Amino acid sequence: MTYWEHDMKSQGYGMLLTSTQVDDQAQYFYRKLGYKDCGGFVIDIPQYAQPMELFFIKSI
Repeated sequence: MTYWEHDMKSQGYGMLLTSTQVDDQAQYFYRKLGYKDCGGFVIDIPQYAQPMELFFIKSI
């Protein structure tokens, strides 16, 4: 358990949610820590377009 996860658990939280863009290497880091994919969204308006945002969840 990371420091952040431990800190959140000590504050009474039972799960964590985080996100990263699909083109970011952080997604592999979160999966190695036990986070599971739980959704995402795409902004496809041309002037605001960006890679998909991927959400991760973990029970602590």
